Amino acid sequence: MCGRFTNTMTWAEIHALYSIHDKAPPPSNMPPRYNIAPTQNVYFAQKGKAGDLEIGYGRWWLVPFFAKEMPKAAMFNARIETVDTSGAFREPFKSKRCLIPADGYFEWTTSEEDGKKDPCPAAADQH
Repeated sequence: MCGRFTNTMTWAEIHALYSIHDKAPPPSNMPPRYNIAPTQNVYFAQKGKAGDLEIGYGRWWLVPFFAKEMPKAAMFNARIETVDTSGAFREPFKSKRCLIPADGYFEWTTSEEDGKKDPCPAAADQH
């Protein structure tokens, strides 16, 4: 996954996407978000106690089980080739999965002119 993503879906669209039919979507929509970064709180879908998908809300990152304190750098991005063998991601990959709705993503590029970072429009993907 890229470092930043967008989510402009409505509650009804998220409920339809994940086939959540046990309860109606909330009456008001969440605001669209265009620059969601690691460590920010996001809505996600996870299996509930009955095995059905539920919507939750929490921080997007990983604190490895072996961490003695909160990491200074956010861990959020695992390579598919090593996610099941990497020390930090192995156990969460087996038992602590969730789905994070996203309808676009982008990468940052550093400008050669002024050294500032900008979102790269060539990497943007809107579905």
